Amino acid sequence: MHKLVVVFMGLLLVSGLALAACTTTETVTPPQPSESEEPAATSSEPGQPAVEAKTYTNSEYGFSVQYPTEWEERTELINDTVVAAFGIPAFVPGMSISVADADAPLTADWIVAQTNSLPDTSSGEVTSEIEPTTLDDGTEAFQYTLEYKYQVYDIKAFGVAADKDGKRIRAFVWTIDAVSPYDEATFSEIAHTLSFE
Repeated sequence: MHKLVVVFMGLLLVSGLALAACTTTETVTPPQPSESEEPAATSSEPGQPAVEAKTYTNSEYGFSVQYPTEWEERTELINDTVVAAFGIPAFVPGMSISVADADAPLTADWIVAQTNSLPDTSSGEVTSEIEPTTLDDGTEAFQYTLEYKYQVYDIKAFGVAADKDGKRIRAFVWTIDAVSPYDEATFSEIAHTLSFE
């Protein structure tokens, strides 16, 4: 009888632990977006899986962009021309948005000249045709690819450029190809989310 009680108590103990393991849940609170970010949005094209994205809005220059939810703000990349940047924490791929005065017409020649004069750049070069495109919100723009050196890194990027209220706003999605391969289809999709109020 004593052995039966010990076995029965052991079974109760094991069953109780198994039940507790099966019913334990952990509550995870998602991080709250910053003032300039909106919660993740889901977008998709017919027949394509939905892609979750965060939205950044810049009220000073009247634009917004969307970027993957796993990316974060990269404030260390902001400078005199770059007003917002996002990406994989501390590395690639990423996105930056630059603003300049639209003091000359937005043309292919202007884009080439500007790329050749990038600060901290020893080899800025447009590497594709500069083509007219339409952003997701219907804004007319130009799209192109470029390569340049940032510090010691060789960067490949996809860019779009458009003018709004006397400002030239450009969105670049970039990577170091050897570290995270360049994906033109995805980079183009992200860059084309640039939209204006």
